[in-house]
Amino acid sequence: MTTPTPAPPRLDAHLTISEVASRAGVSANAVRYYERYQVITAERTKGNARRFTIDAICRIRLAVAAQRVGLSLAESAEILAEIPPMSPDLEKWSQAGQRLIDAGQARIAELTTVVDEYRTLEFLRR
Repeated sequence: MTTPTPAPPRLDAHLTISEVASRAGVSANAVRYYERYQVITAERTKGNARRFTIDAICRIRLAVAAQRVGLSLAESAEILAEIPPMSPDLEKWSQAGQRLIDAGQARIAELTTVVDEYRTLEFLRR
């Protein structure tokens, strides 16, 4: 028996922390953390509860991917700041993705250089 897939939220929905966390694959504490680093933003209800727009999920997923290649949250936030909230502009999202790819490839090149130095013991000759 398969588990039914939850219906996707409406684009204009204001999601709770737990909804964002569940859909982004992170904990509620991580959502708060990403908000603190301005990767995502929230509005507050009259009861002071956070509400997020649907794009918070994409922003968190991009930030998580960026962290995996060694980018800091500040770097991710800087890249994502170029995309206005709820932007349907796929070109802006693609550009952000390309910047993350470029940064990841630069990190790989840096690490490759370090590993090569270890192989040759070059770092001991300086």
